[in-house]
Amino acid sequence: MIGQARAKGLYDRLEVSDLLEFLATEVGASHHLVLAADVFVYCSDVAPIAGGAAAVLAPDGLFAFTVETHDELGVRLQGTLRYAHGPAHIRAALAAARLELRQLAAASTRSEKGVPVPGLLVVASTPTSSPSNSRNE
Repeated sequence: MIGQARAKGLYDRLEVSDLLEFLATEVGASHHLVLAADVFVYCSDVAPIAGGAAAVLAPDGLFAFTVETHDELGVRLQGTLRYAHGPAHIRAALAAARLELRQLAAASTRSEKGVPVPGLLVVASTPTSSPSNSRNE
């Protein structure tokens, strides 16, 4: 997949790395967006990743991602060998990373045997600036 992405010539940068190790090397960077689409189905705990993402975001930066979901608490390894994350797990992971939840919406990113798999689209941000710190003043 990385070869196909390189061949397209669309990306400023492509990395092949362990997700948490990569985020650790980016600490102090000022990224305006960290995006992970269809990644966390392979990760049991979103909390350390949310913490890593928060560390690399610029002020007012966004962290957007998708997960497969279920109606229970916590995380569940499914028969497909992908993880499903309950909404409470996502909220707790973002809170632990001191990220503010902006959107948590039902969204299916894949189908299994013609049936949409329940999922969530999540958008969080670094804490918003106080009015006295606003760049618009």
